[in-house]
Amino acid sequence: MSNIEDLRRSLLERDEPDDVDFGVIASGAKPVQDDKIFGLNPVERMFLSIGLFLVVSVFSVLLLLITESIVIP
Repeated sequence: MSNIEDLRRSLLERDEPDDVDFGVIASGAKPVQDDKIFGLNPVERMFLSIGLFLVVSVFSVLLLLITESIVIP
């Protein structure tokens, strides 16, 4: 049991700095640009959303045709 007690004591007595200056740590961060979300500007997001809509629509219609839920006359 003394090994466990020694380990516990060594962990409790570990030297850690109490006065961490978070301003110095945060100064390395890059400023955030408000006009970009996920690294895309509004026009790029628009084209991406239109493209995704078209892809999902085409695959949905193909799935309906393959499962014969709809039939082309």
